Amino acid sequence: MTNNHPQNSNQKRPSRRLVEYRASLVGVGILLLLFFGIAIFLIVFPRSTKSDIEKRELAKFPAFSFQTYFSGEFTADIATFYDDTVPYRDNFKNMSNNLKGLFGIQSNNQAVIIGTPVKTVNNDPISSEGDAVSSEQTSSVTIAEQEPDQTDFTKETADGEISPENGMLIVNLDGHWRGLELFGGGTGNNYVNALNKLRDKVDSKVKIYSMIAPMASEFYTPSNFSQYNSSQADCFASIAGRLKDGITSVDCLSAMQKHTEEDIYCRTDHHWQPLGAYYAARTFAEAAGVPFADLDKDYTKKETEGFVGTLYAFSSDSRLLNDPETFTYYEPKASYSTYYYDTGFHFQEKGELLVEVDTTNSYLRFLGGDEQCAKIKTNVNNGRKLLVIKDSYGNAEIPFYTSSFAEIYVIDMRYFECNLVDFIDRMDITDVLFTMASYSAVGENAKNIDNLITQNSGEAITDDATD
Repeated sequence: MTNNHPQNSNQKRPSRRLVEYRASLVGVGILLLLFFGIAIFLIVFPRSTKSDIEKRELAKFPAFSFQTYFSGEFTADIATFYDDTVPYRDNFKNMSNNLKGLFGIQSNNQAVIIGTPVKTVNNDPISSEGDAVSSEQTSSVTIAEQEPDQTDFTKETADGEISPENGMLIVNLDGHWRGLELFGGGTGNNYVNALNKLRDKVDSKVKIYSMIAPMASEFYTPSNFSQYNSSQADCFASIAGRLKDGITSVDCLSAMQKHTEEDIYCRTDHHWQPLGAYYAARTFAEAAGVPFADLDKDYTKKETEGFVGTLYAFSSDSRLLNDPETFTYYEPKASYSTYYYDTGFHFQEKGELLVEVDTTNSYLRFLGGDEQCAKIKTNVNNGRKLLVIKDSYGNAEIPFYTSSFAEIYVIDMRYFECNLVDFIDRMDITDVLFTMASYSAVGENAKNIDNLITQNSGEAITDDATD
């Protein structure tokens, strides 16, 4: 007799609740494995100590004290340390920004902005020092006419966007993405007053020069974004018109205007390329009446591929990250020696003018950064001793003066601790060059120049360098 019933007819299928319970166990197991893996990653892998993207040292593990422990500061600093020093921090940040870019999500990170991105009225600049520039204060400057085959990028339109959070313009220009810090204008009163004050305090034989470097936005802001960018040329002309007799104003902006189709500015970094610094340095050398070496004959051209700089760090915009550039610098063939000092002008070591750095820190190749002083002794025998007072823009100029002056002293106006008037006198300086970006001349950095003139007067200053 044949049994027509299925063999498993008496077997019950698992209930839906049991299936869900088992699925939940699997999910919990996966989450536990994930959390365990993350914990092992954070504990075992070495923690990051610096961020090349953000150009800063990361948080240090706090030192214990009973005071900080009972105040809660110690535990808060520990939390900050673990949050700030995640292993492979920059790699994860890049990955996150790339994913955001794929989905069209814009970063809310704040950038260091110049002035306030507001529409200008009749191109009148808005002061980043808090006061508007009147028409009486502002005079126009004649920009050198472009070469016949030069492209005026400020007359073109281009795709891009300006961030309402940080005021930075990201624009697709000439086939590449470029970050631009917009210029909010400014009177430069602190800068003018400090230079005029120095002119009165040093010997009349000492020559003083002012050479303010324009930011890239002067040359590369497309016409459809021009209403957000004030004229640096007008600002510089106003400053030059208020400097005392005996201070020579050097117009490097007009010289650079002729070379805007060349790589004179970085696209992903707020600094100029060394080629832009070269054209500015040549303009200064002509004004100072000193010899100037030929770029092709007297320098060795070096290139670093894949550079992505500070503008990506400021904006976290993946379009800049994914469109790296070539950083090109020039090594002088002239003979010279470089001596480094701390900010109080105490000798530290003899070193290289152009130091070895990784790709991300390419601009730090010049002098290794800002927080030290330098002296360069050359084979030039003209008796001219140049003192360069600068921000980071000035660093890239220094190699181009090695065939122009017998000695070059380099100080950063933000960090130098000696009295400037005494230093000029003790070092027998013949030429003083103030060279910095426009945002320093019209912003808070300019206040440091007056501090240099008044601080630590009468203290002994000696050059204790040894070969």
